[in-house]
Amino acid sequence: MKKITLLFTLLIFTFAFSPLSAQDINFDPTATDGTGWVGFMNVFELPSNGGGYVFGSGWGTADLVAQDNLDGTVSLKPNRINDPALEWQGTAPVGDPTGNRIMEAAYYVENDALAGTAFTFNGEVLSNTLNDLGLSEPITYQVFIKVFASDYSSFVLVDSYNLAAGNFTLSALAGDSAIGDHVQYGFNVVGPNIRLDTDVAPNPGYYTDDYNALGSIDVGPNMTLSTNNFDASEFKAYPNPTNSEWTITSNNQIQSIEVYDILGKLVITQEPNDINATINAALLSNGVYIAKINAANGETNIRLIKE
Repeated sequence: MKKITLLFTLLIFTFAFSPLSAQDINFDPTATDGTGWVGFMNVFELPSNGGGYVFGSGWGTADLVAQDNLDGTVSLKPNRINDPALEWQGTAPVGDPTGNRIMEAAYYVENDALAGTAFTFNGEVLSNTLNDLGLSEPITYQVFIKVFASDYSSFVLVDSYNLAAGNFTLSALAGDSAIGDHVQYGFNVVGPNIRLDTDVAPNPGYYTDDYNALGSIDVGPNMTLSTNNFDASEFKAYPNPTNSEWTITSNNQIQSIEVYDILGKLVITQEPNDINATINAALLSNGVYIAKINAANGETNIRLIKE
């Protein structure tokens, strides 16, 4: 009986700390995994009109606006709709491009094969020229990983980042989803629809000029990712979550570790030059961190949680 109990305990320990292979997904607008890149739009009333939900529907990516530049990059721009109806255009004064709806545009991939697996979604904000000062409602941009229930009745925001210039890495752990869930990763653009041209002679066409002046966020792949990323089964990080420290172990020598907070700020650097490393989390605030691990045969990113 004692032998059986001991064996069962060892099996639990092995299962609890056995890492799962993690897939690194680098942004690629031509990707065909799952649904490929698709669009969805949720529409709301303006806050001044109560902010109520109006409808949600699939939406063409060109109309989000997510503009494929055909060079591996995409420009995320403020949303607009070619519908002259008052419910969209509103009654803002001439020269004010703010429309009468809030549009929450999602440009994303849904890949249910990722359910129950660990993966990262990587990319780079190449430029950010967004300028919404001329609008009466702000525009926000976010990259996300979401897990929806099998019937889409609810979702969990697993990881997110408000886009700023530079590289980003979002992570999902195997336990964040289960077989039957719907896993999405991509971008949200939220803000008022931009009005059609309502100007009059002698200065027609303000709409196009003002729309272009709002700028965009240009996103591409993270070009710093190693092409020789090592498999996550070669290392483990535990306990995770922790309130004191993480232990990182690998089959290969760990040359360096960089830990970033959710805003991309570097908070810890180490050069273990060993197959084991300890990261002190005691002085960190509770939350999610990304550890970039460089080893003898490549690099990878893992998500660490301090609680």
